[in-house]
Amino acid sequence: MIRLFLILIVLSCFACNTGPDKAFDGNADSASFAGKPVFTMVAAAEIPQGITVKGDVEEAWNWKDAQGEHLLILSRVLPYDETGGSEEEDAGQTSEIYAAAYLLGNGEPQRLWLVSEKEANCPLDLTCNFLPGSTTITDLDSNGIAEIKVQYEKTCRGDVSPSNMKLIMYEGKNQFVLEGVRWVFTEPGDVFNVTAENVNLEKLPRKKDDIDQMIQAFGRYETEKAFASAPPAFLEFARGEWLRYAKENIGGN
Repeated sequence: MIRLFLILIVLSCFACNTGPDKAFDGNADSASFAGKPVFTMVAAAEIPQGITVKGDVEEAWNWKDAQGEHLLILSRVLPYDETGGSEEEDAGQTSEIYAAAYLLGNGEPQRLWLVSEKEANCPLDLTCNFLPGSTTITDLDSNGIAEIKVQYEKTCRGDVSPSNMKLIMYEGKNQFVLEGVRWVFTEPGDVFNVTAENVNLEKLPRKKDDIDQMIQAFGRYETEKAFASAPPAFLEFARGEWLRYAKENIGGN
């Protein structure tokens, strides 16, 4: 498993991660590809012409696999003011995030997929962002085609309630999704007890009380059905990534 972390390095615009079962060479050319993705971080100024980015670039990654050369761009539109739709509505802010993958090398860049989300017209505390360090490029089924995983949260809240979280994995144009809410501390004695065995809300007995149902959902995703056609390694990896980011620290808890 390869995890990508943004590293700020003076006078440098690349960073490469290496895991025990994957070998990546950021300076390798396509001839060196041997069934494993090869990736480098790309500076915003190096994004090819013909690609329009909405908002500010937060991450950009170039990789080569059996399908050719690719580019992934994650961007965010910072919160901006919006006016309420009527006199009764409060004015709020909106923020947007985008993730797009492109195939390069055949004339104009070809966009393979696009993820776009927004939290709109929020008069309270606005959250809409990719989770830092959560982007991954892997080849879990060793078929020479990279899997790309992005993970983000969004919410509009004025209390201590969990944000919505979504994990999206692509292999080529095939999409696999986990969606639910993060876990938050609600009262003294609360312990984060979400595990691989109980993270799938669909498989748990339904609580009768509405409040208990809401709390039971904390830190869990709704279903694994989107992974039904995926190799087992995909779900195992995605489940682990969900748990890695499931706990939300609000107020230091």
